[in-house]
Amino acid sequence: MPGLYGILDMAKWATLTQQANISVVSHNISNVNTPGYSRQKVLLGAAIPVTTEAGQMGTGVRTVTVQREYDNFVGVQLNFETQLLGNWKALNYSFQRVEEIFNESSEYGLSGVMDEYWNAWQALADNPSGQAERAALVNIAETMSHDFNKMYNDFHTLQTDVNNSIKGTVDEINALTDQIVELNEKISRIEVSDDIANDFRDQRDGLMDELAEKIGYDYLEDDLGQVSIFLENGNPLVSARMKWELGVEVNTANDNFYDVSWDDGSGTLTPITDIITRGELSGMIEMRDTIIPDYLAKVDRLAGGIINATNKLHYYGYGLDGSTENNFFLPLSAATGFSEDNTGGAVITGGDVYDNTVLTLDDYEIRFVGGNFEIYNVTDGTQVMDARVDGSVIGGGSFGYTSGSTIQFEGIEVILTDGALGGPADEDVFTVSSTGDAAKNMTVNPDIAGDVTKIAAAEGVPGDDNVNALAIAVLRDGNTMNNNTTSFSSYYSGLVGEVGVDVQDASRNLTYRETMVEQLNTRKESVSGVNLDEEAVNLMRYQAAFTAAARMITVVDELIQELLNLA
Repeated sequence: MPGLYGILDMAKWATLTQQANISVVSHNISNVNTPGYSRQKVLLGAAIPVTTEAGQMGTGVRTVTVQREYDNFVGVQLNFETQLLGNWKALNYSFQRVEEIFNESSEYGLSGVMDEYWNAWQALADNPSGQAERAALVNIAETMSHDFNKMYNDFHTLQTDVNNSIKGTVDEINALTDQIVELNEKISRIEVSDDIANDFRDQRDGLMDELAEKIGYDYLEDDLGQVSIFLENGNPLVSARMKWELGVEVNTANDNFYDVSWDDGSGTLTPITDIITRGELSGMIEMRDTIIPDYLAKVDRLAGGIINATNKLHYYGYGLDGSTENNFFLPLSAATGFSEDNTGGAVITGGDVYDNTVLTLDDYEIRFVGGNFEIYNVTDGTQVMDARVDGSVIGGGSFGYTSGSTIQFEGIEVILTDGALGGPADEDVFTVSSTGDAAKNMTVNPDIAGDVTKIAAAEGVPGDDNVNALAIAVLRDGNTMNNNTTSFSSYYSGLVGEVGVDVQDASRNLTYRETMVEQLNTRKESVSGVNLDEEAVNLMRYQAAFTAAARMITVVDELIQELLNLA
């Protein structure tokens, strides 16, 4: 409205808007060290003008809204990079523990003990009748066995720790989605009236960053400001004011470790372990289900190679007491398993090594096809064409199934039987490994440990020559691993080198992701961060504007008094 009262009204609104500016500056300064806080500012707009005889005349200023300074594009990038960072954080932490398990940076590593083992056989070859040499050999063989046992236990402990962390992380994810749903409700309740829930949005962004570090997801925001969060396969975790839980289920096909599952809301769980590729959960799953089993399989193959190569020669040698056909180590036994995708009821039992002279130390799969089964060497990718079923040699690569049949191939013996749920189904797969758990079970034969005269250093009776001990000693440099292409020491050195490369790769990737997140956070802070110098300048500017508006009120008041006095 024109006139003095119109000017007074404009001055009033001017003081109110500058007061709002000062209040927001105060809020910014108060939260300068608050994690995740985004700087806020007041948006001002000219009030609706009025038409006068002189034309359109302004009516002052109004507060439009208070908005936070936030770059949504940077926020999306930061969220995604945080998911990748979480993955490498989990991997890097576990790789550090893997490196500690091998412990080759000290003199007490496995390579040193293996050297002492072969040296002990050489010492016995130099003095085949020596009781001290025989006792020393048993002692170092037991030490090496203990080191292999410990390495297995350390890996299994790491696996168990990671498995427990997976369950804990799932619980944390559910707690975070609970809080995000609560904030969705608060934000929509505020923003339905066209206000902006700045502080609640900051809180929700912080929770979503925490969630991103734990699991990979995509998200979108609706018109009411509510976010919906979807897993990598599209299953929802959060949709506005609704949420879905994650859970864990024991997987009997995977050492009773936890599978991560998605609850559809009715209690029906869908396994999602295989679709998780980002976040800490991804790194933990990869470490537990792929990386550690791969290392363990290689350690088992090394232990199995030493056991089998030693036993093959020792079995046919003679001890000082004239005994023969003694294994130096307890012989290998085949480890069996089954695929979690099996739909039939058949079970595999009786995993044994019946002939170590033809043992390959490779891993196998028994696959059911059209009612018959086929055997594949998964280490070298070949099909086993001949097998013995219940004593009968069968060729051609396809074998008929009968419940309870004894199946023998390449030194291994297993038994397949119908279970409580029936027989095998088409495409069922069973796994067999002659070296599975070899490191766990490596033990010097108690008969040998109890009577060192049974150590077969000799090739023949009376058992006092050194031919057999010498043959075992030279196994050190023989190509007995990887299909007779590398020695024991070279095989282990390659494994240690692989671990070193993996550790460096994890550390390098972690550093790279940390740098990416740091750069994006810097870009985010350049927009959203509170700058105290800038806020101080704004405070002085708003204070001057408030003073000017207050002075305008004083001037108008004086003019009105003058008019009243004239009357």
